[in-house]
Amino acid sequence: MNPKPWLALMLVSLMAGCGGSAQPSGDATKAQPAAAAQKSSERRETVFDPWVGTIDRAKGVQNTVDEQAAEQRRKIEEATR
Repeated sequence: MNPKPWLALMLVSLMAGCGGSAQPSGDATKAQPAAAAQKSSERRETVFDPWVGTIDRAKGVQNTVDEQAAEQRRKIEEATR
């Protein structure tokens, strides 16, 4: 059996499955912007939230290390004078 027709059929099926839904018309479109604005102001939890928290903690640790290094450099400079 030739794989080319099957490959073409698979690609067409995937492209058809990725299509969007039709846009609503009439009164529904007028009410949507207010609802969309309310939903966009609410922050939704994502799968990346734990990693974002880890990045924030790492930045905090880096700031602490930088402050300690600056203090150590200042003490060394005072001691060498």
